[in-house]
Amino acid sequence: MSSQKQMISNFKKVCICRSVTGGTIMKAIREGSLSFEALRRAIRVGTGNCKAKRCRPKIEAQLQVYKQSLDTAEKEASSSKANV
Repeated sequence: MSSQKQMISNFKKVCICRSVTGGTIMKAIREGSLSFEALRRAIRVGTGNCKAKRCRPKIEAQLQVYKQSLDTAEKEASSSKANV
């Protein structure tokens, strides 16, 4: 079920003004754009008519989830190295 939700969010427009989808945002995040301003420069989210009033909270939530997943992965990796 989560893969289905992920697939839907990849095609769903997050930044309506610039027609940027969740998949495009996640790709930019994975490539190193780890702040809203970095995403703004890389893929121009938040530069439309609403000036990020509609999309910024959603994009920042995606950034937060991604950063938390990185932290979790690092903790798991360090604990598995400690067990070896």
